[in-house]
Amino acid sequence: MRNIGVYTHIPFCLSKCNYCDFDSNVGSYEEKKEYIGALKKEIQLLNIKYGLEKYVADTIFIGGGTPTSLEEDLLFELLQTLQSSFTFSSHLEATIEMNPSSFSASKIDILKNSFINRVSIGLQSCIQDELALLGRNHDLKDFDTTFNYLRKNNFGNINVDLMMGLPNQSLEKFSKTLDTVLYYNPEHISTYMLIIEEGTPFYKWYENGKIIVDDKITLQIYEYTVKKLKESGYEQYEISNFAKKGKSCSHNIKYWTLEEYLGIGRSAASFIDGYRYKNADKEYVKIINSGKLPIVDKEKSVMQTLYEENIFLGLRMTQGIDIKKLNEKFDIDFMQKYSLKIEQLLKKDLIKIREGKLSLTLKGIEISNQIFLEFI
Repeated sequence: MRNIGVYTHIPFCLSKCNYCDFDSNVGSYEEKKEYIGALKKEIQLLNIKYGLEKYVADTIFIGGGTPTSLEEDLLFELLQTLQSSFTFSSHLEATIEMNPSSFSASKIDILKNSFINRVSIGLQSCIQDELALLGRNHDLKDFDTTFNYLRKNNFGNINVDLMMGLPNQSLEKFSKTLDTVLYYNPEHISTYMLIIEEGTPFYKWYENGKIIVDDKITLQIYEYTVKKLKESGYEQYEISNFAKKGKSCSHNIKYWTLEEYLGIGRSAASFIDGYRYKNADKEYVKIINSGKLPIVDKEKSVMQTLYEENIFLGLRMTQGIDIKKLNEKFDIDFMQKYSLKIEQLLKKDLIKIREGKLSLTLKGIEISNQIFLEFI
Protein backbone atom coordinates (compact mmCIF):
# COMPACT_ATOMS: atom_id res chain seq x y z
CA MET A 1 0.00 0.00 0.00
CA ARG A 2 1.17 3.50 -0.85
CA ASN A 3 1.04 6.51 1.45
CA ILE A 4 -0.94 9.47 0.22
CA GLY A 5 -2.07 12.85 1.53
CA VAL A 6 -5.73 13.78 1.22
CA TYR A 7 -6.84 17.41 0.88
CA THR A 8 -10.55 18.22 1.12
CA HIS A 9 -11.79 21.67 0.14
CA ILE A 10 -14.77 23.25 1.88
CA PRO A 11 -15.47 26.50 0.02
CA PHE A 12 -17.77 28.08 2.61
CA CYS A 13 -17.12 30.94 5.04
CA LEU A 14 -19.20 32.96 7.46
CA SER A 15 -18.15 36.05 5.46
CA LYS A 16 -15.66 36.92 2.71
CA CYS A 17 -12.47 38.72 3.81
CA ASN A 18 -11.30 41.85 1.99
CA TYR A 19 -7.99 40.29 0.83
CA CYS A 20 -9.31 36.83 -0.08
CA ASP A 21 -9.26 35.50 -3.64
CA PHE A 22 -9.64 31.84 -2.61
CA ASP A 23 -12.52 29.78 -3.94
CA SER A 24 -14.98 30.53 -1.13
CA ASN A 25 -18.44 31.95 -0.49
CA VAL A 26 -20.97 32.18 2.36
CA GLY A 27 -23.43 29.55 1.09
CA SER A 28 -26.85 28.47 2.36
CA TYR A 29 -27.48 25.28 4.33
CA GLU A 30 -28.98 23.71 1.18
CA GLU A 31 -25.87 24.60 -0.88
CA LYS A 32 -23.60 23.12 1.77
CA LYS A 33 -25.64 19.93 2.01
CA GLU A 34 -25.59 19.50 -1.77
CA TYR A 35 -21.83 20.09 -1.74
CA ILE A 36 -21.19 17.41 0.91
CA GLY A 37 -23.26 15.05 -1.22
CA ALA A 38 -21.07 15.90 -4.22
CA LEU A 39 -17.90 15.20 -2.20
CA LYS A 40 -19.23 11.72 -1.39
CA LYS A 41 -19.94 11.07 -5.08
CA GLU A 42 -16.47 12.30 -6.07
CA ILE A 43 -14.83 9.90 -3.60
CA GLN A 44 -16.84 7.03 -5.14
CA LEU A 45 -15.66 8.05 -8.62
CA LEU A 46 -12.05 8.36 -7.40
CA ASN A 47 -12.30 4.87 -5.94
CA ILE A 48 -13.35 3.53 -9.35
CA LYS A 49 -10.45 5.38 -11.04
CA TYR A 50 -7.64 4.64 -8.59
CA GLY A 51 -8.78 1.89 -6.26
CA LEU A 52 -8.45 3.77 -2.97
CA GLU A 53 -7.88 0.50 -1.09
CA LYS A 54 -4.30 0.61 -2.50
CA TYR A 55 -3.53 3.73 -0.47
CA VAL A 56 -2.96 4.60 3.16
CA ALA A 57 -3.80 8.20 4.09
CA ASP A 58 -1.01 9.40 6.36
CA THR A 59 -2.06 13.06 6.19
CA ILE A 60 -5.50 14.66 5.93
CA PHE A 61 -6.03 18.39 5.51
CA ILE A 62 -9.50 19.93 5.47
CA GLY A 63 -9.19 23.50 4.25
CA GLY A 64 -11.20 26.23 2.62
CA GLY A 65 -12.92 28.51 3.13
CA THR A 66 -13.69 27.73 6.73
CA PRO A 67 -14.59 24.04 7.17
CA THR A 68 -15.96 24.68 10.67
CA SER A 69 -18.53 27.09 9.19
CA LEU A 70 -20.43 23.91 8.27
CA GLU A 71 -23.41 23.16 10.49
CA GLU A 72 -22.85 20.41 13.05
CA ASP A 73 -24.67 17.68 11.12
CA LEU A 74 -22.78 18.45 7.92
CA LEU A 75 -19.42 18.62 9.70
CA PHE A 76 -20.13 15.22 11.27
CA GLU A 77 -21.19 13.80 7.88
CA LEU A 78 -18.00 15.10 6.24
CA LEU A 79 -15.74 13.51 8.86
CA GLN A 80 -17.65 10.24 8.77
CA THR A 81 -17.37 10.14 4.98
CA LEU A 82 -13.60 10.58 5.04
CA GLN A 83 -13.16 8.00 7.79
CA SER A 84 -15.22 5.38 5.97
CA SER A 85 -13.57 6.05 2.58
CA PHE A 86 -9.87 5.85 3.42
CA THR A 87 -7.52 3.56 5.31
CA PHE A 88 -5.73 5.73 7.87
CA SER A 89 -2.10 5.35 8.87
CA SER A 90 -1.38 4.67 12.54
CA HIS A 91 0.73 7.88 12.37
CA LEU A 92 -2.04 9.96 10.77
CA GLU A 93 -1.77 13.75 10.93
CA ALA A 94 -5.28 15.15 10.37
CA THR A 95 -5.73 18.94 10.21
CA ILE A 96 -8.83 21.09 9.96
CA GLU A 97 -8.83 24.87 9.47
CA MET A 98 -10.91 26.97 11.86
CA ASN A 99 -11.81 30.64 12.09
CA PRO A 100 -12.31 31.87 15.69
CA SER A 101 -15.71 33.24 14.68
CA SER A 102 -16.87 29.73 13.71
CA PHE A 103 -16.23 28.37 17.22
CA SER A 104 -18.85 26.36 19.02
CA ALA A 105 -18.37 23.85 21.82
CA SER A 106 -20.51 21.32 19.96
CA LYS A 107 -18.33 21.52 16.83
CA ILE A 108 -15.13 21.03 18.81
CA ASP A 109 -16.78 18.08 20.53
CA ILE A 110 -17.41 16.58 17.08
CA LEU A 111 -13.75 17.10 16.18
CA LYS A 112 -12.62 15.61 19.49
CA ASN A 113 -14.57 12.42 18.81
CA SER A 114 -13.23 12.09 15.26
CA PHE A 115 -9.81 11.39 13.74
CA ILE A 116 -8.85 15.11 13.72
CA ASN A 117 -5.69 15.66 15.78
CA ARG A 118 -4.46 19.04 14.52
CA VAL A 119 -6.29 22.38 14.27
CA SER A 120 -5.15 25.44 12.31
CA ILE A 121 -6.67 28.69 13.60
CA GLY A 122 -6.80 31.67 11.24
CA LEU A 123 -6.11 34.49 13.69
CA GLN A 124 -4.12 36.78 11.29
CA SER A 125 -3.72 39.61 13.83
CA CYS A 126 -4.44 40.52 17.44
CA ILE A 127 -4.90 44.21 16.57
CA GLN A 128 -8.56 45.15 16.22
CA ASP A 129 -8.11 47.82 13.53
CA GLU A 130 -6.06 45.36 11.43
CA LEU A 131 -8.76 42.70 11.80
CA ALA A 132 -11.37 45.24 10.74
CA LEU A 133 -9.34 46.25 7.68
CA LEU A 134 -8.90 42.59 6.70
CA GLY A 135 -12.65 42.07 7.06
CA ARG A 136 -12.20 39.37 9.71
CA ASN A 137 -15.35 38.83 11.78
CA HIS A 138 -13.62 37.85 15.03
CA ASP A 139 -11.60 39.52 17.75
CA LEU A 140 -8.92 38.41 20.21
CA LYS A 141 -11.55 37.30 22.72
CA ASP A 142 -12.96 34.85 20.13
CA PHE A 143 -9.47 33.46 19.57
CA ASP A 144 -8.91 33.12 23.32
CA THR A 145 -12.17 31.19 23.73
CA THR A 146 -11.39 28.90 20.76
CA PHE A 147 -7.80 28.18 21.72
CA ASN A 148 -8.54 27.49 25.36
CA TYR A 149 -11.48 25.21 24.58
CA LEU A 150 -9.27 23.22 22.18
CA ARG A 151 -6.64 22.86 24.89
CA LYS A 152 -9.29 21.88 27.44
CA ASN A 153 -10.31 19.11 25.05
CA ASN A 154 -6.74 17.82 24.73
CA PHE A 155 -5.83 19.13 21.29
CA GLY A 156 -2.05 19.08 21.55
CA ASN A 157 -1.17 20.22 18.03
CA ILE A 158 -2.44 23.69 17.16
CA ASN A 159 -1.25 26.05 14.44
CA VAL A 160 -1.92 29.80 14.41
CA ASP A 161 -1.92 31.73 11.11
CA LEU A 162 -0.65 35.31 11.12
CA MET A 163 -0.32 37.88 8.33
CA MET A 164 2.45 40.41 7.78
CA GLY A 165 2.81 43.16 5.23
CA LEU A 166 -0.57 44.68 6.08
CA PRO A 167 -1.34 48.33 5.25
CA ASN A 168 -0.14 50.62 8.05
CA GLN A 169 1.33 47.66 9.94
CA SER A 170 4.25 48.60 12.16
CA LEU A 171 6.89 46.48 13.84
CA GLU A 172 5.41 47.55 17.18
CA LYS A 173 1.95 46.31 16.18
CA PHE A 174 3.20 42.99 14.83
CA SER A 175 5.44 42.36 17.83
CA LYS A 176 2.38 42.84 20.04
CA THR A 177 0.49 40.24 17.97
CA LEU A 178 3.42 37.81 18.07
CA ASP A 179 3.95 38.22 21.82
CA THR A 180 0.24 37.56 22.39
CA VAL A 181 0.32 34.37 20.29
CA LEU A 182 3.47 33.15 22.05
CA TYR A 183 1.65 33.54 25.36
CA TYR A 184 -0.75 30.79 24.19
CA ASN A 185 2.21 28.56 23.28
CA PRO A 186 0.91 26.89 20.09
CA GLU A 187 2.92 24.05 18.55
CA HIS A 188 3.12 25.75 15.14
CA ILE A 189 2.98 29.30 13.77
CA SER A 190 2.56 30.26 10.10
CA THR A 191 3.37 33.81 9.02
CA TYR A 192 2.13 34.70 5.55
CA MET A 193 2.88 37.82 3.53
CA LEU A 194 -0.18 39.70 2.35
CA ILE A 195 -0.57 39.37 -1.41
CA ILE A 196 -2.93 41.92 -2.93
CA GLU A 197 -4.89 39.91 -5.49
CA GLU A 198 -6.86 41.34 -8.39
CA GLY A 199 -10.62 41.26 -7.91
CA THR A 200 -10.50 41.79 -4.13
CA PRO A 201 -11.51 44.95 -2.22
CA PHE A 202 -7.85 45.29 -1.20
CA TYR A 203 -6.80 45.47 -4.86
CA LYS A 204 -9.33 48.21 -5.56
CA TRP A 205 -8.20 50.21 -2.51
CA TYR A 206 -4.53 49.71 -3.44
CA GLU A 207 -5.13 50.89 -7.04
CA ASN A 208 -6.96 53.96 -5.72
CA GLY A 209 -4.15 54.77 -3.29
CA LYS A 210 -6.35 54.25 -0.22
CA ILE A 211 -3.96 51.70 1.27
CA ILE A 212 -0.17 51.60 1.17
CA VAL A 213 2.15 48.72 2.02
CA ASP A 214 5.68 49.58 3.17
CA ASP A 215 8.02 46.81 1.97
CA LYS A 216 10.87 48.08 4.15
CA ILE A 217 8.79 47.72 7.32
CA THR A 218 7.55 44.31 6.16
CA LEU A 219 11.17 43.19 5.81
CA GLN A 220 11.93 44.41 9.35
CA ILE A 221 8.90 42.50 10.64
CA TYR A 222 10.01 39.29 8.90
CA GLU A 223 13.55 39.52 10.29
CA TYR A 224 12.16 40.20 13.77
CA THR A 225 9.79 37.23 13.48
CA VAL A 226 12.52 34.77 12.49
CA LYS A 227 14.72 35.90 15.40
CA LYS A 228 11.91 36.03 17.97
CA LEU A 229 10.49 32.61 17.11
CA LYS A 230 13.92 31.01 17.16
CA GLU A 231 14.52 32.46 20.65
CA SER A 232 11.10 31.10 21.66
CA GLY A 233 11.91 27.51 20.71
CA TYR A 234 10.44 27.33 17.20
CA GLU A 235 12.38 25.94 14.25
CA GLN A 236 11.87 27.59 10.90
CA TYR A 237 11.51 24.71 8.44
CA GLU A 238 10.03 26.63 5.50
CA ILE A 239 9.94 30.28 4.45
CA SER A 240 6.63 30.98 6.22
CA ASN A 241 6.41 28.14 8.75
CA PHE A 242 7.78 27.66 12.26
CA ALA A 243 7.27 24.67 14.53
CA LYS A 244 8.28 23.21 17.84
CA LYS A 245 10.33 20.02 17.62
CA GLY A 246 8.40 17.25 15.88
CA LYS A 247 5.43 19.49 15.06
CA SER A 248 6.09 20.47 11.43
CA CYS A 249 3.04 20.14 9.19
CA SER A 250 3.51 16.77 7.46
CA HIS A 251 0.77 17.46 4.93
CA ASN A 252 2.34 20.67 3.65
CA ILE A 253 5.74 18.98 3.53
CA LYS A 254 4.20 16.55 1.03
CA TYR A 255 3.58 19.48 -1.31
CA TRP A 256 7.10 20.81 -0.92
CA THR A 257 8.81 17.41 -1.36
CA LEU A 258 6.62 16.31 -4.31
CA GLU A 259 4.96 13.37 -2.57
CA GLU A 260 1.58 12.16 -3.79
CA TYR A 261 -1.64 13.81 -2.62
CA LEU A 262 -5.28 13.57 -3.62
CA GLY A 263 -7.44 16.70 -3.76
CA ILE A 264 -11.20 16.36 -3.21
CA GLY A 265 -13.71 19.13 -3.74
CA ARG A 266 -14.17 22.33 -5.68
CA SER A 267 -10.93 23.69 -7.21
CA ALA A 268 -8.83 21.07 -5.36
CA ALA A 269 -5.54 19.90 -6.90
CA SER A 270 -3.98 16.42 -6.94
CA PHE A 271 -0.56 14.97 -7.73
CA ILE A 272 -0.80 11.24 -8.32
CA ASP A 273 0.86 8.68 -10.62
CA GLY A 274 3.05 11.44 -12.09
CA TYR A 275 0.07 13.59 -13.14
CA ARG A 276 -1.23 16.88 -11.79
CA TYR A 277 -5.00 17.37 -11.76
CA LYS A 278 -7.16 20.40 -11.06
CA ASN A 279 -10.87 20.23 -10.24
CA ALA A 280 -13.53 22.57 -11.55
CA ASP A 281 -14.72 25.39 -9.31
CA LYS A 282 -18.14 26.84 -10.13
CA GLU A 283 -19.16 23.84 -12.27
CA TYR A 284 -17.96 21.28 -9.70
CA VAL A 285 -21.33 20.08 -8.36
CA LYS A 286 -22.91 20.06 -11.83
CA ILE A 287 -20.13 17.86 -13.27
CA ILE A 288 -20.20 15.49 -10.29
CA ASN A 289 -23.98 15.10 -10.60
CA SER A 290 -23.52 14.14 -14.25
CA GLY A 291 -21.51 11.14 -13.06
CA LYS A 292 -18.07 12.40 -14.11
CA LEU A 293 -14.93 13.38 -12.21
CA PRO A 294 -14.71 17.20 -12.15
CA ILE A 295 -11.19 17.36 -13.62
CA VAL A 296 -10.68 20.45 -15.80
CA ASP A 297 -6.90 20.37 -16.07
CA LYS A 298 -4.53 17.40 -16.36
CA GLU A 299 -0.78 17.64 -16.89
CA LYS A 300 1.92 15.01 -17.04
CA SER A 301 4.90 16.09 -14.95
CA VAL A 302 7.76 15.83 -17.45
CA MET A 303 11.36 15.70 -16.23
CA GLN A 304 12.02 19.41 -16.83
CA THR A 305 8.94 20.41 -14.82
CA LEU A 306 9.85 18.03 -12.00
CA TYR A 307 13.40 19.38 -12.00
CA GLU A 308 12.22 22.98 -11.69
CA GLU A 309 9.75 22.03 -8.95
CA ASN A 310 12.50 20.21 -7.02
CA ILE A 311 14.60 23.40 -7.13
CA PHE A 312 11.79 25.84 -6.33
CA LEU A 313 10.17 23.78 -3.58
CA GLY A 314 13.51 22.59 -2.15
CA LEU A 315 14.65 26.17 -1.68
CA ARG A 316 11.43 27.03 0.16
CA MET A 317 12.48 24.54 2.83
CA THR A 318 15.17 25.72 5.22
CA GLN A 319 16.97 22.37 4.88
CA GLY A 320 17.43 23.27 1.21
CA ILE A 321 18.33 21.13 -1.79
CA ASP A 322 20.21 17.87 -1.29
CA ILE A 323 22.73 18.28 -4.13
CA LYS A 324 23.72 14.59 -4.34
CA LYS A 325 20.10 13.40 -4.49
CA LEU A 326 19.25 16.04 -7.10
CA ASN A 327 22.22 14.97 -9.26
CA GLU A 328 21.22 11.31 -9.05
CA LYS A 329 17.55 11.94 -9.71
CA PHE A 330 18.10 14.09 -12.81
CA ASP A 331 21.53 12.86 -13.99
CA ILE A 332 23.18 16.28 -13.77
CA ASP A 333 26.07 17.99 -12.03
CA PHE A 334 24.23 20.80 -10.28
CA MET A 335 27.33 22.57 -8.94
CA GLN A 336 28.96 22.58 -12.36
CA LYS A 337 25.82 23.61 -14.23
CA TYR A 338 25.28 26.66 -12.01
CA SER A 339 28.86 27.28 -10.88
CA LEU A 340 28.94 30.98 -11.82
CA LYS A 341 25.50 31.77 -10.34
CA ILE A 342 26.29 29.84 -7.16
CA GLU A 343 29.57 31.74 -6.76
CA GLN A 344 27.79 35.09 -7.16
CA LEU A 345 25.01 34.17 -4.72
CA LEU A 346 27.51 32.92 -2.14
CA LYS A 347 29.48 36.18 -2.36
CA LYS A 348 26.28 38.16 -1.79
CA ASP A 349 25.43 35.96 1.23
CA LEU A 350 22.12 34.94 -0.36
CA ILE A 351 22.74 31.18 -0.23
CA LYS A 352 24.82 28.79 1.86
CA ILE A 353 26.10 25.25 1.34
CA ARG A 354 26.34 22.99 4.40
CA GLU A 355 26.78 19.21 4.50
CA GLY A 356 25.95 18.81 0.83
CA LYS A 357 22.79 20.93 0.95
CA LEU A 358 22.23 24.30 -0.69
CA SER A 359 19.79 26.59 1.08
CA LEU A 360 18.83 30.25 1.33
CA THR A 361 20.23 32.55 4.00
CA LEU A 362 17.85 34.91 5.81
CA LYS A 363 18.96 37.60 3.36
CA GLY A 364 18.20 35.21 0.51
CA ILE A 365 14.76 34.31 1.87
CA GLU A 366 13.84 37.98 1.73
CA ILE A 367 14.29 37.96 -2.08
CA SER A 368 13.54 34.27 -2.56
CA ASN A 369 11.48 34.68 -5.74
CA GLN A 370 14.41 36.36 -7.50
CA ILE A 371 16.76 33.54 -6.46
CA PHE A 372 14.34 30.82 -7.63
CA LEU A 373 14.52 32.35 -11.11
CA GLU A 374 18.31 31.98 -11.14
CA PHE A 375 17.94 28.19 -11.17
CA ILE A 376 14.84 27.57 -13.31
